[in-house]
Amino acid sequence: MSALTARPAPASRTLGHLAVTGARASWSGAVGTGLVLALASMLTTLTGALLESGLREPAGGGSMLVALASSFAGTALVLVVIVVAATTTLALRRRRREFALLRAVGATRRQVRRLVATELLLLSVVAVPVGAVPGLLVTRLFDPVLRDAGVVGADFTSTLSPFPFLGAAVLVVPTAMLAGLLAARETVRAAPTAAIAESAAESAPIGAVRRAAAVLTAVAGLVAAGTPLVVPGTVGGALAATSAFLLIGAAALAGPVLVEWTFGRAARVASARSGAPTRLALGNLRGFSRRLTTVVIPLALVIAVGTTQSTVDRTVQQAATEQLAAALGTDLVATSAAGLTPADLAVLSAAPGVTGVVPLADAPAQVRTDDATDLPDSLVWETTTVRAVEPDVDPAVFDPDVTDGALGALRAADTVAVSSDTAFETGRGVGDTLHVRLVGTEVALEVVAVYDRGLGVGGQLVSPQTLREHGVTPAVHLALVDTEADVDASGLVAPNASSTWGDAASVGGVDTMRTDDYVASVSSAEASAQHLSTLLTLALLVFVGLGALNALVLLTAGRRVELRLLNRSGATARQLLAMTGVEAVITGLVAWAIGTAAVLPAVVGVSAGLLGAGVPVVDLPTYAVLSALVVGLTVAATVLTATRTVRAATSVAR
Repeated sequence: MSALTARPAPASRTLGHLAVTGARASWSGAVGTGLVLALASMLTTLTGALLESGLREPAGGGSMLVALASSFAGTALVLVVIVVAATTTLALRRRRREFALLRAVGATRRQVRRLVATELLLLSVVAVPVGAVPGLLVTRLFDPVLRDAGVVGADFTSTLSPFPFLGAAVLVVPTAMLAGLLAARETVRAAPTAAIAESAAESAPIGAVRRAAAVLTAVAGLVAAGTPLVVPGTVGGALAATSAFLLIGAAALAGPVLVEWTFGRAARVASARSGAPTRLALGNLRGFSRRLTTVVIPLALVIAVGTTQSTVDRTVQQAATEQLAAALGTDLVATSAAGLTPADLAVLSAAPGVTGVVPLADAPAQVRTDDATDLPDSLVWETTTVRAVEPDVDPAVFDPDVTDGALGALRAADTVAVSSDTAFETGRGVGDTLHVRLVGTEVALEVVAVYDRGLGVGGQLVSPQTLREHGVTPAVHLALVDTEADVDASGLVAPNASSTWGDAASVGGVDTMRTDDYVASVSSAEASAQHLSTLLTLALLVFVGLGALNALVLLTAGRRVELRLLNRSGATARQLLAMTGVEAVITGLVAWAIGTAAVLPAVVGVSAGLLGAGVPVVDLPTYAVLSALVVGLTVAATVLTATRTVRAATSVAR
């Protein structure tokens, strides 16, 4: 043999060959991990494409999309990190014995770490692009929904570029590699012979640093749940929603200890008359607490994310409805999608029994929320609708609930009243200057009042004269019709069957309706925005749910050696299936309990902050459906995979 052929292969080539061989030998884990990486890449690319599309809109026209994408991105990134880390950790933990054997035959710690990193890098190179391409294409499917919800203009088309793909790679690949290195750390740090012995069992105790982190994270979650009591409006609601993620994170950090403690006592409580499958299931759950935690956390996230998001949406909508109803003090309102003309208002004012008509006009505008000058317009200007109201309006007719300043001060030129939400977001109060764009012209308005009912009446109030001075003619889509105290509003109106408002009526040919019916119709008109929120939440839940089911399949399929040993020890196939079934039910119930516990502080805080003291609002239908899905899919995925695994294990044992 020549010297050339006898020369050993380069280390990088050998390492790559070992990585490919290891992935082939553990193909089920590689496929499952690759699937999760591809889904994470798809979700991250979709988020990045929405954010980029909003930033590329000219003159701040995409500010609402930027705000929506940023809010969605925060949730999506947390879920991507948690699910990718959990799946990667579980897939590699199944191979602890393999890594221990490599250490025993002479592989160094550095070589094992490089092997794990190379495998994950090769897998990511394939999976991330496979998920990114559909993510970009799915972005275009959201365009009609975004337009219908009023988030973007009628001519909006999302931008497709390679930048979201690069962002997905920057997030997903390091997350997977870090999780893989942490999963292999215990095996690598131990002595080779000890690593082989420990590969068949788990050590449940966790370090002091992790315990402290769990406590601090739980405290942070409880504090976040109370933010709506201090931070007003939707900002407080969004902060409270993070409580669920923090509490789930605390459960993940403390999971092994919690699981061992819970099932250790459950095993002691179980009577001797309990069946062998039940006692064995409890013993397994107690002994493999880390494995159970890796599966439970994604399942709990499904309940926490879905219930929290839907409940926050419902609470904000209910708060907006209540605030609007409280702000409007008349029994009757006039409405027009095309806008009420001065002649229409004159007809209403002249109608018998009508004592006054208060028009509420509105005009499109943009509000500066950040003083930075080096950022794109989409990040510093927020698209909004400015509402024009007469400064001397009777509070009994229209009351935004002013808490600082006075609405009458709007008589002065270039003045504005802002909601507490706007005041918090912009950092402006009475006496400060708020920069607003009206028909493309930037105007500096002095804040003269702050009010609380911003969710119902809008974020900014100005006088009609202020708008006219800057060349803006507001459209009057709503007018409050005040009637004499002893006149029933039903006697003023005649039914109008052709009206699109449902129970609307007509006064001199002008469409009118009862105020409570109008409030209900406005609430129903938010269906498009709710539809968008539902779609985005569904995308998150599908990702988390598939990640959780993939983890269950990986976990159950990786127990062939364990099941084979139990079968050789005398357990029948039926007992093994019963054992895995009991484990699945308990796993689903634990995930349900953790998810429920994580949701409760958030919904209590949001309800208390937006609706005041009372029974918290909870989206019970969504909670019930997600709870049933978590428990049902856990049992189904485990039993179906276990049936095949048990059959293979028992056939080999024979």
